Amino acid sequence: MKSRFVTLSVGFALLLVAAACEKSSPVTPSEVVSVASVAAASVTEATSSVTVGAPQPVSPADGAQFKHVEQPVKVAIANGVTTGSAALTYTFEVATDAGFANKVFTKDNVAEGAGGQTILTLDRLSPAKTYFWRARSGSAGPSSKVRSFSIGPEVILQTPVLGAPAQNATLTNRAATLTVNNVGRTGPAERVTYRFEVSDSSSFANLVFTSTVLEQPGSQTSATMNITSTVATTYFWRVQASDPPNLVTTAFSAVESFKFQPFSMRDARIWDNPQDLGSWAETATITSIIFTGNAILVDFDKRDGPGRWPDVGFGDGSLEYTLGMCLNLDGQWHCSAVVQFWYGRELSASGRPDEIGINWFYDARWGALQGHQPANGEIVGIFVAAGNQRDSGNTIVKERSNVVLMPFGSVYFPSSVGGPRAR
Repeated sequence: MKSRFVTLSVGFALLLVAAACEKSSPVTPSEVVSVASVAAASVTEATSSVTVGAPQPVSPADGAQFKHVEQPVKVAIANGVTTGSAALTYTFEVATDAGFANKVFTKDNVAEGAGGQTILTLDRLSPAKTYFWRARSGSAGPSSKVRSFSIGPEVILQTPVLGAPAQNATLTNRAATLTVNNVGRTGPAERVTYRFEVSDSSSFANLVFTSTVLEQPGSQTSATMNITSTVATTYFWRVQASDPPNLVTTAFSAVESFKFQPFSMRDARIWDNPQDLGSWAETATITSIIFTGNAILVDFDKRDGPGRWPDVGFGDGSLEYTLGMCLNLDGQWHCSAVVQFWYGRELSASGRPDEIGINWFYDARWGALQGHQPANGEIVGIFVAAGNQRDSGNTIVKERSNVVLMPFGSVYFPSSVGGPRAR
């Protein structure tokens, strides 16, 4: 026969409340549940005369707010009281409306917990919503009061992508600038930071540099590493992004490496050029270097346009600049500007890369450089200097460009290679 329930009198309900207070004490998560906060709802099963009281919500507090990543949410109730000998079970319900017309979670036959409380972990819920929850004693017993909580919007950060220096780039400045592309994101990220890690091994067992930097305006964020090594060294680096207020942290970026090559033109041995060339003002910046089968195409920002380097007289004509190269021979840098360019001369006049030894450094004027043919991949320095530099030089201004250290035979563009300028 179908069970029938009748509502207890208020006096009997208060007896149930007193019994509940004597029966158990809350455990974490918990709140102090006063007699006044306990619902008076209870039912008596007609055939057995067993009375069951409603469970009471304990946590989370009504109106609690959770970040999306703090899921899954746990809810706790103070167990209902009963005059029967069998332990109660509970039904938990979560809905997007206070009337529970739109339920998103239901769990039946949840066994009563020990210590006076029953705790249930909910499924992960959709972000940016308010939810209402309640618990019921048994399948048809009295329900607890309704409480609400909200889940904040989901914040997703993409894995960082390294910007500069490029993979296997060679840096010469001890203040090495590392740049990461600002990450893509979904949702209202609040405070994105980037953790830069640099190691002297690909395993990152030994970190030689770490820095956490707040995201910078624009499309990239940078950190500066002061290199202390006095010898050529290969470094490995990676970056991780985080949004601490939203408890979101990405995986590390892919690992890339760069090489540090100690270099200063002031300390280099200068051949067939003015001996103070290394200390001249660095007023120009090389904008591209392209090795082809027939030439080394080197462009820079003072080759043309307003402010270009002035022409100097040379024979029956004039020269604007001289293209040069630095080589590391037995631990000593040697530099010389060799190929003379008049204003408007084609960049391909530099000559074939595979004939450097015979067409650039072809006699004793170049001392240690004489006849040296760089191998593909050998680190060389490329630069230009104002006026004619050969045979002690002829200049109006004592100015030169930065020295770009790069593998012989490769390609250089500042946007892809990055890093500080060599001096």
